Amino acid sequence: MLVKKSESFPERPVVIVLYGTPGVGKTSVGNTANTPILIDTDRGSDRAANRAEATIIAQSWNDVLQDEAEIKNYKTVVIDTAKSVLDDYLMVWVISKDYKLEKNKLKAYGAIGDEFKLFINKRRSENLDIVLIAHSKEEKDGDNTKISPDVTGQSKDLILRIADQVGFMTVENGKRIITFEPTDKTIGKNVARIPKMEIPDEADPKFKTFMSDIIQQVKDSIRKQSAEQLEAQRQIDVFQTELNACTDSNSLMAISGKCATLPKAQQAAMRKRISAKVADLGLVYDKSQNKFVTKEVAK
Repeated sequence: MLVKKSESFPERPVVIVLYGTPGVGKTSVGNTANTPILIDTDRGSDRAANRAEATIIAQSWNDVLQDEAEIKNYKTVVIDTAKSVLDDYLMVWVISKDYKLEKNKLKAYGAIGDEFKLFINKRRSENLDIVLIAHSKEEKDGDNTKISPDVTGQSKDLILRIADQVGFMTVENGKRIITFEPTDKTIGKNVARIPKMEIPDEADPKFKTFMSDIIQQVKDSIRKQSAEQLEAQRQIDVFQTELNACTDSNSLMAISGKCATLPKAQQAAMRKRISAKVADLGLVYDKSQNKFVTKEVAK
């Protein structure tokens, strides 16, 4: 698909990471996504408060691949857990294809990442959203202890990189809560700027679409950002056209004033362009007169 600079990006599937303390209901929450199929590698699907539309109970990665054609018939694929798939199932899979990897863990993790990305990209091409579930663990972050998804090394870096939204689930004051914003104590990613929120009880009608609603918020946020970027680029293009047409001090002063109306992230770059234009016209800024003048006049 070709997307031109003047066009907004279309809505796309998203990747959500859910991690948290044991028994907090991660699988149950994942199963509230839109028409989910659950890949159960952690043997926990029968403990969930609500079942997915379909469940692949896998003994190996080959079991998952055998049912791969069925996955595209659903709207969301829920992987429970990311650690089991990446560190266990895929490790055995890549070594079975290349026994040399058993003695070279660095290359083995690279091969795992390649296989996992291939699987994820196929699901994206089928327009499926993806929910990756992980347990939580504490690990040292300098002098502090931080809670993060329990996935080993390179594999954790991979899932955090591809994720659009990362949420930590736990219990506070007897209430199940989810936090997407990164904190001093927890890993997070919050593209949709969703505040810390309480997870509804399973009997609450709002629970039935809880993850589906979050996924839609993430998609809406991404599209909004795309539209804002499009508008920002339009403003820059107009600004550059007007700057190119500047031939004297008055027109340069006018365009310099307009620069202050641009988003702060763009102002520095545009001021550099103004400075280049000023130099090209052989002018300098005279503070006493508050305008651009020739170098001779400035002296």
